Amino acid sequence: MESLGLLEVALIAAISLGGTAIVAVGFWLMTIRGVARHRYAGIENIAPTFLFDGNDLRDATVDAQVLIKDAPKHMNDRESVLHVLGARFPTLTTVMDKIERNEVQTLVATDNSTISLELTEINGLVQIKLLGTCAQDGLTISAIAAQDALLGELTMLRNLADQSPNLVWQQDEDGQLSWANQSYLNLSDILSDDADKAVKSWPSEAIFPDLHHDVSDDKPKVQRMSVDIPAQNGEAWFDVTSLKSGSHALHFASNANKAVLAEQEKRRSVQMFGRIFAKLSTGLAIFDGSRRLLMFNPALLEMTNLSPEFLSGKPSMQMFLDRLREARLLPEPKDYVKWRGQFPLNDASSDCIAYCENWEIANGQTFKVTGQPGRDDSYAFFFEDISAEVSLTRRFRSDIQTGQGVLDALPEAIAVFSANGTLVMSNRFYGQLWDVDHDTSVRAHDLRAEMLTWQSHCAAAPIWGELRDFIGKSGDRGTWTDRAILDDGRQFTCKAQPISGGMTMISFTVLARMRPRIQHNLTMPDPAIYGLKG
Repeated sequence: MESLGLLEVALIAAISLGGTAIVAVGFWLMTIRGVARHRYAGIENIAPTFLFDGNDLRDATVDAQVLIKDAPKHMNDRESVLHVLGARFPTLTTVMDKIERNEVQTLVATDNSTISLELTEINGLVQIKLLGTCAQDGLTISAIAAQDALLGELTMLRNLADQSPNLVWQQDEDGQLSWANQSYLNLSDILSDDADKAVKSWPSEAIFPDLHHDVSDDKPKVQRMSVDIPAQNGEAWFDVTSLKSGSHALHFASNANKAVLAEQEKRRSVQMFGRIFAKLSTGLAIFDGSRRLLMFNPALLEMTNLSPEFLSGKPSMQMFLDRLREARLLPEPKDYVKWRGQFPLNDASSDCIAYCENWEIANGQTFKVTGQPGRDDSYAFFFEDISAEVSLTRRFRSDIQTGQGVLDALPEAIAVFSANGTLVMSNRFYGQLWDVDHDTSVRAHDLRAEMLTWQSHCAAAPIWGELRDFIGKSGDRGTWTDRAILDDGRQFTCKAQPISGGMTMISFTVLARMRPRIQHNLTMPDPAIYGLKG
């Protein structure tokens, strides 16, 4: 039979002896395993004592509980004790973390008082006992420690208030200054010429008079206010927050000089750009990040005839487009809502892309409309009246079509080359004569390529070199004429004459077909020319 352990023996004995024994054995088991839950609250005349299991407070005496009852609410039990006792016992945290089993350590207060802490490790729990014989106005040791904690916190709050760069002050119901931090007093000294005096006087007047009348119980009130500072030849701006504190008014003022200067600079920039935009002939409409009309120029008024009252009311981008539609100043798509959706109509729009399109207006005008997003979530529309340009382009295109029609009606094959030998234009008979289609061809249309085509359709003749030299000749030129024979026997006259712009027009006039014998003799190599022997 295996030997029984201590726990097994105790259980057998408890079963054998009955209910009374069970209670006794249970109490004994709790003792040998360590007290799981001490009942300090029922023990009198005991020093303030805490019992911790890690960060969790398992038990505490009444005086100990009073000691930490005013600790900040966000702190756990351990942090509350350290908050109260940490100033006098700075090593308390380290000792609690490193105390060994059954070890007892005593910590002496650093303020030379007789108060001390006794830390005891009890089966994984840490007991902290506050000891001492100190007495102050009949207060207990725990009350003194709590009072020290409150005084320490008060000192810290005073330091925070005095070191704060913001102005903090309190006024009573009559507007009298009841408390102020050092920043407020320093500014008050500057305003009252007391800054250089050794002994400062309490401010007799508030820096911001009548401010206490604006405080309500509902919510804090924020307003921007300025103070004239004659000693600095200027004014200082503050953002003042005021709130009700009982029967008093509490105020906080932060320096707003940089914000005011930035707003003034922004205002000057807007005015400068406004003067520039006013001189532009392009209509301009700028929308801010919330898609409200921020700026427009006179050119937009002239182009759209929208009322200044409507535009000055800062309409949304959707309202702006809808009003243009009502005035028939934008193209009418099949699905207007879908078409309008391509613009960032609200600040939640994720897609904000550039836009460019020509708007054909019902009255015959044409607007080139460009939409451009900005880096600050703004969006700008530019309206450019290109009616004259479009009309000129159409007229120019019509003139070209008319001229091409005239060339196509001529019986001769016509080709026009620029000064550098580029084919500028040709007529329909030219394509038929040389079997080319310049409308669909992707090859280079220059003089060299065209001459290769001409030579491939003609009998050998020396006129092509002469023609090339004539086209490339600079200065005054007359008219050059010569003849050649096509490979089908037809004779043609080639005529080149200069026209405006340094260009050359070449015409090919086809003559009657030659008799085969004459054609054969004309196309035979001439020994006198080529140096051949008969």
